[in-house]
Amino acid sequence: MLFNSVEFLFIFLPIVFIVYFLICRGKLIKFANLWLTAASLYFYAYYKIEYLPIIISSVLFNFITGYFIQKDFSFKIKKSLLIFGVVGNLSLLCYYKYFNFLVETFNSLSLTHFDTMKILLPLGISFFTFQQISYLYDLYKGEAKQTNLIDYTLFVSFFPQLIAGPICTFKELIPQFEDVSKKIINRENIYRGIFLITVGLFKKVLLADNFTDFIRDYMLLDSSVDFCTSWAFAFSVAIQGYFDFSGYCDMAMGIAALFNIVLPINFDSPYKSLDISDYWRRWHITMGRFLKYHVYIPMGGSRRGTLRTYFNLFFVFVVTGIWHGANWTCILYGVLNGIFVCINKLWKKTNIQINEKLAVLITFLTMVFIAPLVMLKHVHQYFFTVKSMLGIKAEFLPVGYDNFNFLFNNADFKLNAVLLISSLIIIFCFKNSNELVEKYLQADNKIYTMLIITVFVISVLSLTKGSEFIYFNF
Repeated sequence: MLFNSVEFLFIFLPIVFIVYFLICRGKLIKFANLWLTAASLYFYAYYKIEYLPIIISSVLFNFITGYFIQKDFSFKIKKSLLIFGVVGNLSLLCYYKYFNFLVETFNSLSLTHFDTMKILLPLGISFFTFQQISYLYDLYKGEAKQTNLIDYTLFVSFFPQLIAGPICTFKELIPQFEDVSKKIINRENIYRGIFLITVGLFKKVLLADNFTDFIRDYMLLDSSVDFCTSWAFAFSVAIQGYFDFSGYCDMAMGIAALFNIVLPINFDSPYKSLDISDYWRRWHITMGRFLKYHVYIPMGGSRRGTLRTYFNLFFVFVVTGIWHGANWTCILYGVLNGIFVCINKLWKKTNIQINEKLAVLITFLTMVFIAPLVMLKHVHQYFFTVKSMLGIKAEFLPVGYDNFNFLFNNADFKLNAVLLISSLIIIFCFKNSNELVEKYLQADNKIYTMLIITVFVISVLSLTKGSEFIYFNF
């Protein structure tokens, strides 16, 4: 079920909300979490019922493993149980997400001749797998405690953050589910939720989705394109990804707020970053946090000398690329980011200061330059695009109105140029959603409320494609 769908916004969400607080009001507090858990599993199964046994099996495996980890065993046994749990989770993830990629890679090297399998890729498997690895690690470190099966299942499957994050820790969610004071309707949180849902819907439906046709048609091209078209494609991919994920994060936080649950901020104006390291501290914040504590630090972090520090950083970004998708373009995306982050770390040692606006521009253009890798399926397509962007064997057209005819060659592209310009203004000239919602709540202005209602109605009326959020596939 998609957040940006009529059945979710006007059937599923209202029913879950009303029944949840009726249960709470009826003093049946212990059944409130059971209702949310059942609703979350239904939400997950709605897309494909075949996915349900996978997430249930994963939950049971980790719940049982966690039960033994928190027992009073020796350090050696606890560590063995943790390793067992991590290997079990990664095995599940690798099978569903990477098995066919590995088979195709070995076949292409003439090492094997196996046939690929028709394997379903469960939605959000990376997210609920990483979240449970984090839970097992927190149990091992004594920073979490074993809870009951219902609350644990809700921790893993809570529908606002189930499909694309944020990747939450035990301390961020379980205490909130157990807090009786959160079982009462909170007017401010209702306003907060509606505001964030509306802004997220606006970003997804009216901005991100309207780049889809141009991007799809570009990817179907098999001949050279001019300089301007290739750059328009790169900008479109970068901006679509920005508003798609930002929109999801807003809606996830808004939906959770309706139930008085606070999710960690997962997106913080990354295109305003001063450098690429800063960018990755702002984009998918909880994923970066997970990789820092469960990959970078266990590898030694910055404690084992300069060369090892750079290797650890580079390796983390290779993992980031692999996480983004089971293909070589995503791996190259991780490799390039790793190289750029290492270069950035070296640059900082020179103590050379760059004008802040110039630094933001350089970081933004760098991310635009490599953004197509996440969308394209083959590395040669990316190099084909890069050559055009650099003007190599591509027609260079002076920028003028007549040179943007490629944006106006059919009805689907007529708004693309306007969208690009409008999106850049929104990204760089406006505050982000988390800042705006606080100003909205403090203002308590009826004009703002009417504006939010208007934007919501326009967004709903534009719900024609019902497209998935990009991170659903990660």
